Amino acid sequence: MQKILRITILFLLVQQLFSACGEEEIELELKGSTTRLVVDGLVTTDTMAHKVRLSLSGDYFHNQSLPGVSGAQVSLSDGLASIDLQELAEEPGTYTTPSNYYGKPDHWYTLRISGVDAAGIDPHEIFEAQSFIAPLVTPDSIAMEYDRFWELWKILLYCQDPAEVENYYLFHTYLNEKLITDRYAKVSIIDDEFFNGNYANGVWIADLDTREEDQRPKAGDVIKVACYMIDHNYFKFIEAAQIETTPRAPLFSGAPANVPGNISNGALGIFSAASVSRISTVFEP
Repeated sequence: MQKILRITILFLLVQQLFSACGEEEIELELKGSTTRLVVDGLVTTDTMAHKVRLSLSGDYFHNQSLPGVSGAQVSLSDGLASIDLQELAEEPGTYTTPSNYYGKPDHWYTLRISGVDAAGIDPHEIFEAQSFIAPLVTPDSIAMEYDRFWELWKILLYCQDPAEVENYYLFHTYLNEKLITDRYAKVSIIDDEFFNGNYANGVWIADLDTREEDQRPKAGDVIKVACYMIDHNYFKFIEAAQIETTPRAPLFSGAPANVPGNISNGALGIFSAASVSRISTVFEP
């Protein structure tokens, strides 16, 4: 009887404690982060109008698209000549090269940005980044192999990796000219740590997930892979972006962080230059 009485008293005390707490409204004052320039630019060996996008950073909880930065001076140099990029009237904050511009392998490219007129950024500040275009590596072929456990078609690469050079590969996948790898999370990146200087004999570089309706190939479909030879900075940028955009267990992961880039003077983002080749195969199940 005394045991039941003690339990009853304990229950009443706990109930009183929670009743006393009630529902109190708590207001948190979260300080906004310092505004920083964000750069996103890529120059390749393709002949085309290459784009550099300038925007401003925003607070983590400010779930809106970042505003473009207009009126800046943006130039690109290959070590021999420099050109000024022109801002697109229909895309404020996007600057492009002429449509006949192309990057050259074995050249260093320097992006220079000045005259950024935005609150919190010194208009006299100069932002720069450099990237080297590695020699082009052309794959011999690609092949398809089905994995029943993962329910996907593996894309296997066959090519000779150059010796005595650290190479970093990025792969974009197309199914009948439709880009499948349209987000950082879907892009495939690998280095040549395990086949440096050797023949890549069927290395798994990408895949088509048959659980996704738009990734189910049919007989006669064309699978194309664009192979980019990227630099180490871009490799680490994509790697970090994939980590930050992949769901993680809250108890075993750190807080979200800015992805490391290569822009000087505290700006965020990345500028990279890369050689690119393409190879395709016709799907035969």
